Parts: sequence; C-alpha cells; structure tokens
Amino acid sequence: MLLAASGIILQNKKILLLQRSNYTQMYAGCWGCPGGRAEANETAEENVIREVKEECNLDFTPKKIIKIGTWQEKKFYRFLGDWSGEIKIQETEVTDYNWFTFKQTQQLQLAFDYKEIVEILHNQSLL
Repeated sequence: MLLAASGIILQNKKILLLQRSNYTQMYAGCWGCPGGRAEANETAEENVIREVKEECNLDFTPKKIIKIGTWQEKKFYRFLGDWSGEIKIQETEVTDYNWFTFKQTQQLQLAFDYKEIVEILHNQSLL
C-alpha cells in the first residue's frame, strides 16, 4: 500500500493552508496542508518532513498524529508538529498560501479530508 502524509502547521490559532495548482487534476485550486506521497522506503515521519520542506520551505517536526486513514489505496497520516523557517512556496504544486482561522476555513474549498481535520482541531481548541 502506498503511503502519504501531511503536516498540520498552526500559529496563533490559525492553520497554514496551501492552494493546490493545476499540476494535478485532483483537487486543483482547493486548499490543504502541505504533504504528499512517500518515496520508496520512506517512513511517514520522513515523508511529512520532506513534503513540508518541498512545498513551503519550512522545517517540520511531527509531534502528534491527528488522523490515520486509507484513501484510494493509500495509507495517509495527518501530523501536527512544530515548525520553523520562512515560507517559500513551490510554485509548480502550489499557487498560494495563507493562515486561516477556523471560521475562514469554512468558506474555502478544502481538498481531501481537511474539512474533518479543521473540525478536529477546532474541537480540541487548537484552531
């Protein structure tokens, strides 16, 4: 089974979301956390660290798994973690980014399961 992971990055009760470009037809233009498919022999933790760095240039340290699931024969992990650095988006895969409050996320078209993720974070008073 393929593996995928994403990093949940929070600051001042806001979540960092990236807008997906048209490089893929799946969820093009929708918003989500930085992440993607693992490379061969990569753990979920290694996967999320690499993907966050590639997509938005942040150094990410996974601390807590918010959700594990299966989607289209991929096992995915949603990690909450610590981060540092300056955001610089990978323009091939990402067209925009911003920090959003829970209320603001309700107005966005969210990719994959991120509507559920922001609900979980909100219910835990993190967002």
